[in-house]
Amino acid sequence: MTDNTVSFKTGTNNEDSYNFQLQPVYAVPLEGANLVLRGIIPIQGVQPGAALPPGISGPTPNTDLEWGIGDSTVQAFYAPTATGNIAYGFGAQVSLPTHTKASLEGPGWGAGPAAVVFGQSGDLSWGAVLAHMWGENNYSTTILQPIVNYGLGSGWYIGYNNVVSYNWKAPNNDEAWQVPLGLMVGRTIVTNEESGTAVDVNVGYYTVNRSPTGGPDRQFKFGLSFFF
Repeated sequence: MTDNTVSFKTGTNNEDSYNFQLQPVYAVPLEGANLVLRGIIPIQGVQPGAALPPGISGPTPNTDLEWGIGDSTVQAFYAPTATGNIAYGFGAQVSLPTHTKASLEGPGWGAGPAAVVFGQSGDLSWGAVLAHMWGENNYSTTILQPIVNYGLGSGWYIGYNNVVSYNWKAPNNDEAWQVPLGLMVGRTIVTNEESGTAVDVNVGYYTVNRSPTGGPDRQFKFGLSFFF
């Protein structure tokens, strides 16, 4: 699974920054539940003075566009076996200091709670990830990732999938929030009905109504996911 973002007009020079994420997900069967493990590995290109919440919450110290790996996250959810149209999980997340450059540093070593819920009603599927991370250098950020899809037929869908974040250590509310608003369109293609394998492709465009200094004013997102 990938979640990729091009952030427009970031940093001191109002230039584009990049965040390409690898997000492997694996479920371990338990009695009456699953242990769902999810990794987030960011590959980033960051402009001078850019802020890319939730990982990079403040302006970066670099003087030129810098590429590398940011801090990685591992999440673990205990998810009871769903008996209806709603499934949920709760657990924890850990941040690992995998950044290759100072400008790509996020929480460093960190940890916090995490929860997820998903549901479906007819052509409408919905869900959300809610999590908080405490980390090094006074890092403290909450994220909410709403996920809403409406099926259009033949695997096509339209919806919303992005991250709203709040930095609790920001000097004021204007610097604390990042709130993207927009839509995505995508298609899920079943490659083998018997084994349940599929490929999902989506693209989205969002305006960022609130963001910290150095943050983007717009985002283009695209994702490619394989289901086995």
